[in-house]
Amino acid sequence: MEKALKLPEITMELMNRVENLQQRVEQLSKAMINLGKNNRDFDIIDRVLADLPSNIIPFPLFAGSKAAITPCSKCFSSGWLLAMPGEPLPGGFTDYRPLLQRNGLILLSWDKRKTEMGERYTAYWVTSSGIPRFYASKPHSFENFPYARPDHKSYAAEDGIEFYGQEAPAYVVHVAPELMMHNPQHGELRLAHIQTLKKQGSKLDFNYKYLLKTEKNRDTSHKMINGKDGHRAG
Repeated sequence: MEKALKLPEITMELMNRVENLQQRVEQLSKAMINLGKNNRDFDIIDRVLADLPSNIIPFPLFAGSKAAITPCSKCFSSGWLLAMPGEPLPGGFTDYRPLLQRNGLILLSWDKRKTEMGERYTAYWVTSSGIPRFYASKPHSFENFPYARPDHKSYAAEDGIEFYGQEAPAYVVHVAPELMMHNPQHGELRLAHIQTLKKQGSKLDFNYKYLLKTEKNRDTSHKMINGKDGHRAG
């Protein structure tokens, strides 16, 4: 059996493949800009297209993994964006990473979908200590999304689909792909991800034992104490 790849090796492999894809796309763009009326120009484009790898890049989380992820700057057609710690998001996309981190949790991803009520955003987390538990927020408007908190258990962090037949979101931003449920080593990789966040200045309490039921009971008690109608307290 092949030895499982470590997080630095995973990141390096992914970045190398992204760079290769970007170089190929740049070649295609230049060829299209210089497109003329002769067959030679079309032959150039055909050769570049033939050399282009699939827009799905295997993500070697572990030996034999079938998981895949697409590079953030070239994946708008598939709706997958990758934003590893410290890497910028493509222009036009709001970076919610510093706004959605919570004590006792690690942000996994967020998605955007179009609904009858307008655009709605959902965040996904995994607990940062103890047994890995996966949670999702309610769908929020753009204005309220920075205040999102876990609302229910969920394993939809990868594609945003909570149940069979649900329409896929417009896009999903993945910020910790190695911690997804599909990777059997996700629990072991949490510490490395936490260390990366700390190096970037995070002051969160990652040792906090987050349990959704406990948090909801605490919120209910807080509302009862601070408001008779149970709605005044946040």
